[in-house]
Amino acid sequence: TRGRIRSQCLKRNIRHSAQFKEAFGDARADRTQYLPQMVADELKGGNLGVPANELESLMVAIAGKFKKEERRSEPEASEDGEEEEKSAGSPSTVDGAGKTPQLVFFPPPFARRIGDLTADLRKRNSAAYDLFIGRKAKLSDKEKKALNAEIDEFVKQAAEASKTLTVDIGLFGRMTTSDLVVNVEAACQVAHAISTHETLIENDYFTVMDDRRHIYASTQTERAGAAFIGSGTFFNAAVYYKYLNLDVAALMKHLPSLTKEDAAHVAGVLVNAAALATPTGKQNSFASHSVPELILVEVTQARRPLSYANAFLQPVEGQNLMTESAKALNWYVDSVAAAFAPKDMGRLLLAVGAASAPLQSAHTSVQTLDELVESLGTLIKKEG
Repeated sequence: TRGRIRSQCLKRNIRHSAQFKEAFGDARADRTQYLPQMVADELKGGNLGVPANELESLMVAIAGKFKKEERRSEPEASEDGEEEEKSAGSPSTVDGAGKTPQLVFFPPPFARRIGDLTADLRKRNSAAYDLFIGRKAKLSDKEKKALNAEIDEFVKQAAEASKTLTVDIGLFGRMTTSDLVVNVEAACQVAHAISTHETLIENDYFTVMDDRRHIYASTQTERAGAAFIGSGTFFNAAVYYKYLNLDVAALMKHLPSLTKEDAAHVAGVLVNAAALATPTGKQNSFASHSVPELILVEVTQARRPLSYANAFLQPVEGQNLMTESAKALNWYVDSVAAAFAPKDMGRLLLAVGAASAPLQSAHTSVQTLDELVESLGTLIKKEG
């Protein structure tokens, strides 16, 4: 029985981490179902010539571009390639017209661009706009074909606008079923974090006390009791192995404006955030802000990512699970992984505390996370 932290959770906490916010500011994507509502908000002022009484129909039309052709019983793949259950109902019935049936990654300016394109379509070809938002009109097949061609051009322009990516979309990818938004293959793969040892899932049984109960309670039994009793929060305490890889070349292809120095900076921010960002759920109750005691970073020009999860096929045991986990990883890297590592592999190792047993194959050992991030940038720029 192992503990597990879902990669979706890890990626969200990395994207919303203080490290990402400091490095990239507002130039981060939104992952939301509210694109139609955001487009409507851009048009509400009326400056673009779309009246308010058309906005609901427009939201339905935009949401309809994300509607699945058929419903399937198995989970859907989300924007970053992970399984995700579909929202129930059609786009026009999921909490109103303002939501798409799937979550979509896009930069904040994208909604404004869709608004501009919509207003332009309305001004340029009102009949095509009317067809797009579902206004009924008697049209011949020839007329409908010509108007659909105009709508297709609108969709192509929207898709072209969606190619302007933020760093987090470039890193974690985007998968949709809409022609309005292009798919992006993730440059960074993130595995579920797994405990290196067997762990028990515990149930947090708790009581809540009322500070004024002793004054206002009418009976002795009532005064002595708790105001509320509950359970259902499950947790574990474990040493986790967290693994991710980054294709720097793929990231630079997604974001052509990135220089090699920029890409090295992004990689450093990613490592920094992956080390420090923790899941936010129940933090006020658990204050789970532990830090890793061993971080191994490998850099190579070969597209051959190596996960060392198999180091923990046999659950580690002992008085100090951190120490035993580090020993298991050291043995695996120095023996098994050595047979598969590319010849140009450069390694950086930060190992402190109970995990400070050194890897024999580590090329460079560092003492702090800042030093690790700095050395990683230098190594990436050197490898080319």
